[in-house]
Amino acid sequence: MPEIDADAIRTLAKLLDETALNEIEYQTEALRIRVAKTSQTIGAPFPLTVGPSTSEFPVSASVASSAQENEEEIITAPMVGTVYLASKVGALPMIRVGDTVKKDQALLVVEAMKVMNTIRAPHDGVIKRICVTDGQPVEFGEPLVVLA
Repeated sequence: MPEIDADAIRTLAKLLDETALNEIEYQTEALRIRVAKTSQTIGAPFPLTVGPSTSEFPVSASVASSAQENEEEIITAPMVGTVYLASKVGALPMIRVGDTVKKDQALLVVEAMKVMNTIRAPHDGVIKRICVTDGQPVEFGEPLVVLA
């Protein structure tokens, strides 16, 4: 059995934190290292819809307190994936802070397993905050947009 490479494990664990991934794997001919964070099981599959801010999913304290004070809704990621603010590479972002949006208007895209999932506005409103950057990995329940 090969010797454990503690430095490689530390490096992979640091990458998990930097990239917001849940697990990472590294393999050579002689060695395979998999580092994973423990997480709570979500349960049954969920619909690909945008949930209200009263959802049970964790959100950052600053985003949650801001939204509660102003009766704003936090639109969260319905899946793990990569968020894109534009509909295609080189295009303008679909939304900007201050934009007025209509119900079912496309806000952004979350790519999961090579499938592009359009996240739509649950109601008419104004974009108060965009909580993610283009190309950012997101976790299930992570805040994407604050809508008032």
